[in-house]
Amino acid sequence: MPPVHAKLLQRAGLALATLVLVPICAPAQLAIDSIGIPSFDGNTGWINSAPLTPDDVRGKTVLVDFFEYTCLNCLRTLPYLREWYRRYHKYGFEIVSVQTPEFHFSGASGNVEAAARRLGITWPIVIDAHDAIWNRYHVDGWPHEFLFAPNEQLVESFSGEGGYPDTERKIQLILKVTQPSLDLPPIMALLPEDSYDKPGAICYPQTPELLVGRRAIADAPSRDSGMQAEYVDPGGAHRDGAVYLQGLWSLTSEAAVSDSANGYFAISYHAVQVDVIMKPESVPVRVDATLDGKPIPRQFAGSDVQYDSAGNSYIEVGEARDYDVIGVGAAWAPERELRLSPRAPGIGIYDVAFESCEVPGSH
Repeated sequence: MPPVHAKLLQRAGLALATLVLVPICAPAQLAIDSIGIPSFDGNTGWINSAPLTPDDVRGKTVLVDFFEYTCLNCLRTLPYLREWYRRYHKYGFEIVSVQTPEFHFSGASGNVEAAARRLGITWPIVIDAHDAIWNRYHVDGWPHEFLFAPNEQLVESFSGEGGYPDTERKIQLILKVTQPSLDLPPIMALLPEDSYDKPGAICYPQTPELLVGRRAIADAPSRDSGMQAEYVDPGGAHRDGAVYLQGLWSLTSEAAVSDSANGYFAISYHAVQVDVIMKPESVPVRVDATLDGKPIPRQFAGSDVQYDSAGNSYIEVGEARDYDVIGVGAAWAPERELRLSPRAPGIGIYDVAFESCEVPGSH
């Protein structure tokens, strides 16, 4: 089942008649009308574009993409969206990404703009800080893609990762309806990290995603927002999926925030890949990272892990975003422990996400 940051929906099918696009029945869970692109009213700003209305994109093939720039599942869809935009925008294909934030910081226009630059998003982004567009489209998870034909018929609704070849095939079919002479490229091959969509893929059990502000901290004295406390890791065996803190930390409704330079955040887990959402309160801070009490092996390290001259692994946390800590080269294990140790106060740890699909022999 393709990973998703919430419940999965089924996809709508596609049929082609002569010069007429006819969607097969949309899924029962989908509550928006099958004709007409719902508006983007209620937004809190636009990036890469002047404000758009459905009238502005009428006559185009439109992919409305609900995403969250900190969400691991959303980040894994972006290479496909970038390539589709490069391939088909000149033929009347448009993407409108709706940034509906999961955290307060990810609804700030400056943070979204910085993320767009870093991630290479050049198409229009509308910021949905108050969930107005999210509610209008009846979305229940990230990512969620709605593909509309030029006549505004809803052709596909797809929640979660995966199905990329099928979606691109639909885009090509739609474009060919009005431009039958187009010479379109072969469907984009799946990327190596999208193991779950490949023959022979194995998806191992994994620790559930941990939203730090909404899940219990082991032995926490209080959950009062912003309360600062001295935590002592009791040692011994750590419970899978629970956070153990050492040192001075403040707990908010969204995060655990370091208040000293000699503490750590530890979590035992079972998975292949681990990403952590972190935010510096002011200046960049080095966060030392260990796996099972040792520097992260280089073959397991995510793209955001660096090494000092002594071979210690660390992450430089300079902006509020998702950090790739344990990469897809790691092998699944029934129990591992990741420890994050900020070198200075002011690092908020918001979320820890896991993935556990791989194709045997691909490492």
